[in-house]
Amino acid sequence: MSFSFRVKSSVLLATTTLASLAYSAPAKADDLAVMEHQIKAMQAQLAVMRKEHDREIKRIHDQLAQQRITEERDPYSARNAYRTNGSVATPSMLPPNNPGMATAWGGYNNSNVLLPASSANTPYGRLTGTPQGHVESLYGPLHRGQIQIGGVRITLGGYLEAASIFRSRNNVSDISSNFGSIPFANSPNYHMNEFHESERQSRLAALVEGDITNTLRAQGYIETDFQGSGSSSNSRQSNSYVLRARVFYGQLIDDTDDLTLLGGQSWSLVTMFNHGMAARDEQVPLVVDAQYVPGFNWTRNSQVRIVKGFDHGHYHVGLSVENPQQVIAPGSGGAYVPPGAKSDTYQNAGVNVYNPSTNYSTDVAPDIVAKFAADPGWGHYELTGLLRFPHSRVSYEGFGKSKTSVAGGGGGGMVLPLINKKLYFQASGLVGTGIGRYGTSNIPDVTIGKDGQVKPMPAANALVGVYGNPTKALQLYAYGGIEMLRSRSYFNAGSKAYGYGNPLYNVGGCDIESATACQSSLNKVVQGTAGFWWTYLHGDYGTVKVGAQYSYTYLTSFSGAGGSPHTDDNMVFFSLRYLPFQ
Repeated sequence: MSFSFRVKSSVLLATTTLASLAYSAPAKADDLAVMEHQIKAMQAQLAVMRKEHDREIKRIHDQLAQQRITEERDPYSARNAYRTNGSVATPSMLPPNNPGMATAWGGYNNSNVLLPASSANTPYGRLTGTPQGHVESLYGPLHRGQIQIGGVRITLGGYLEAASIFRSRNNVSDISSNFGSIPFANSPNYHMNEFHESERQSRLAALVEGDITNTLRAQGYIETDFQGSGSSSNSRQSNSYVLRARVFYGQLIDDTDDLTLLGGQSWSLVTMFNHGMAARDEQVPLVVDAQYVPGFNWTRNSQVRIVKGFDHGHYHVGLSVENPQQVIAPGSGGAYVPPGAKSDTYQNAGVNVYNPSTNYSTDVAPDIVAKFAADPGWGHYELTGLLRFPHSRVSYEGFGKSKTSVAGGGGGGMVLPLINKKLYFQASGLVGTGIGRYGTSNIPDVTIGKDGQVKPMPAANALVGVYGNPTKALQLYAYGGIEMLRSRSYFNAGSKAYGYGNPLYNVGGCDIESATACQSSLNKVVQGTAGFWWTYLHGDYGTVKVGAQYSYTYLTSFSGAGGSPHTDDNMVFFSLRYLPFQ
């Protein structure tokens, strides 16, 4: 603007001078000399102005060229977004922060400029590229990894992982540890460590969503990894491990009433959330180990869930009806059938599209989970209730007896921001009967009672942890967890010992290699673990994270004849993750 003003002023001055000379009296020789001098001065001034003009034009061209190069190198940056009347909209002025600027800036240029990636609010979501739990507008600019097809938006997520695993005991495990089956010293595997490399936790995810009305949204979400195993899968030449469904559901979200209806396979409502009860915002431990941490309560299974929010999202209540399955431990005394009975049916081998190499419990009713969550302004708090119905049948000649037990329990959790965005504390727990399935070690839900029917066992799970970001690129975490059966459940029939944790079971050989006298009954699994994630690279083409984790796991058996068996395991994990859409 100052350059233009100077040009106009100079031209006006020159015009005025020439006009005054043109209408003056006949010029004398001295006057002609003065006029010639003034004309030369103006010509010199015009030459300077022309050079300044050329420099200004060149500067503008260079700036535009640099912007073009920047846009080509960084197409996702909001700083390249909108230009009107020679001004550039800053990121704070762009939607969704300030949607009213659409009018103030003369409208958008319809270029669908890609904005920086955004994943779920939970730290776990930022480690796994989980698409965010809420999209501000389906008609605003696209995020990285998004595709718009009419009124439907597809958001891609996930990561590629190269992981290394070392365990001091040979668990015959890949990236998911068998916390509940660490070998005792009678097994040769106790005396051997194991090392594996794995890509199988690599994850593919896609969120598909659209607006049905101004306040009603529909979402479909699928998340897969490669921890499935087919009949030809092996680790000898071409591994051939198969794709599996981790999460696969659809949901309707009513923003006006803060009401959500979800159906499909998702994390159980038992799992603690980071805030509210939004799907894909679960508070999952940040560890590399795909089996997480003992004490962490979870399943991923089919369910129908309804969640209602109150007081502008400060409080939520939820109810979920979930697919049942029991973890059954008949006991080291062998299968027990009551006197006179022909059979005892509490599980069956899979048929049809079920896995034929595993057993399925005989369930007749779903698991029911209810939850209340509060976010009053500082911290997140939850109360959870669980109801289960294990079932079995004892058959006699010509008739039989079925029994449905009532099991379940309650618990809660909290997430506290000790130093906001720097340090967080979390704690959660669950106590009751028949709740082993919801712990990560899969301790038994039920055993077989003296009547031959399934009998729920009392159990408890607890987890505490701290995590935070001392720097923007470094994330640290530490967890301590426990899962335990709170008491034995056993009986004796004649000269034989039955049930779970019977003190007559022979455990004297559990510490002797190759000994067969080890009738152990898992009592307690305890683990402490710590690790870090370091953002090695974050740029236009995604994020590269480097992670490491160490854990120490201690496992005990109920005491029996010959002692109190115990075992342990030291595990070390390394991970290199590439998140292309984050």
